Amino acid sequence: MTAPGSPNVIEPDQATMIFAEFAGDEDLALRFPADGCYARAHLMVHRLLDRGLAPSKVWAFAASATDRLWMQTPDHPEERVYWWCHVAPVLVVRGPQDDVREMVFDPILFDAPVPVDEWRDALHDTPTLVRTALGQPPLPANGGSGYWPGPDPLEGLDANARETLEAFREENG
Repeated sequence: MTAPGSPNVIEPDQATMIFAEFAGDEDLALRFPADGCYARAHLMVHRLLDRGLAPSKVWAFAASATDRLWMQTPDHPEERVYWWCHVAPVLVVRGPQDDVREMVFDPILFDAPVPVDEWRDALHDTPTLVRTALGQPPLPANGGSGYWPGPDPLEGLDANARETLEAFREENG
């Protein structure tokens, strides 16, 4: 955990402002929650890095093929989406008593940054959490740089993220 006063700790108002920017960003294809969390997280992390911040990622993995992660959403024909994994960026945010805690920035699930435990609970059932530093794969045996849980896409991370989310925006009209 990062100590209070560290340059890696942001203030609550800054966290709220950053989250609002993500939530309003049409490029993130937020109305297509069924897939693309890896691409969204990639783009959000780069935007955080461009601000001089120090994000990491938190991954949630389903307990099994029959105990998948899920969420209710009006943005899917079945009004529920299921995932075998989900990922979002994390920043350390100062709390009201000058304490610090990791907050997840996931505009697919929430309307503000939330603590990691609250994010995990919103994914239902019993996910396993893995926190990764940038460039670190969540499942090392699968390889890759942590863009997604496997080898990196051949066309490159940035190109894959942009193309994936563009396709989802077009599909969702």
